[in-house]
Amino acid sequence: MSEPLDLGKLPMDVLLQALGSTVSSSASGRSGLRQGPGVGRDAAIVEFDGQALVAASDPITFVDADAGRLAVTVNANDILAVGAEPRWMLATVLAPAGSDADDVAELVMGLQSACEAAGVALIGGHTEITDAVTRSVVSCTMIGSAPLEQIVPSDGAQDGDLIIQAGAAAVEGTAILGLPELLDDPGVSIAAAARTLRDIEGVHAMHDVTEGGIATAALELAQAAGLAPQLDADSIIWLPQTLRVCDERSLDPLGLLGSGTLLAAVHPLAADSALAALSAAAVDAALIGAVREGARATLRSGGRVRALPHFARDEALRALDASALNPTD
Repeated sequence: MSEPLDLGKLPMDVLLQALGSTVSSSASGRSGLRQGPGVGRDAAIVEFDGQALVAASDPITFVDADAGRLAVTVNANDILAVGAEPRWMLATVLAPAGSDADDVAELVMGLQSACEAAGVALIGGHTEITDAVTRSVVSCTMIGSAPLEQIVPSDGAQDGDLIIQAGAAAVEGTAILGLPELLDDPGVSIAAAARTLRDIEGVHAMHDVTEGGIATAALELAQAAGLAPQLDADSIIWLPQTLRVCDERSLDPLGLLGSGTLLAAVHPLAADSALAALSAAAVDAALIGAVREGARATLRSGGRVRALPHFARDEALRALDASALNPTD
């Protein structure tokens, strides 16, 4: 019997083993499938009737408050990160035993309101009270579309591409750890950044930061194309609140839940244009590294280079577990 897994995202090696040959063969072995499952591929892309049909699924499991709004945003982010527009959503809501009608109605109304704000149609799903969960779980499937030429494949990074960060890092994790106002400002949507970058020639791949933080997202962006990231820690954009929360809780911000940040692999000759376009769209952005073939995943900080940290568990989840064990913390 294998060892029990930690709470959180399935480790990359376990995911790859479970998928087996699917990762390498799905795109060519199934009619119309342009992008199938794999590390760094958060959305499936299918060619349908001359268009790209894009689908992504993500749950919200960390929080109850704003779960509906977060579910819509993080699922839309996966669609936007491949250059498409989110259009339709199905939602499964699992509420714990003891939930009352007002609790569930508030969550569902939050979903509906967030869909309307995002221009997405809530087209179906399932709602249930169950003792299989101890807090509300909202799991959604978002479907989007785009012209085929507008798609930015998740595995499109090329050797020597520069990594652009758009949006401050770890906003979602900071919000969950006590500053929920950050969900409104600056927010956790990558819409403005993704819509800006998808139209720029030389943007080869995009990936939104989620569980495992900016370090994990950079690794996934690079590994999807068989490359390795080399990050410059001193160039990463942080909110002061994030650094303060991480310092108070002895957390590494590099591994903190990061919806709201988009990473892009960009040809060096296109980097200045991409940064200028993001600035014009009022998106904070910076060059934070590069992707290389045959290299190690590294982090440069203060002039010193070390291996890029690996986060088996998101730092937000580790902090929430510590708080549960020590309620006075």
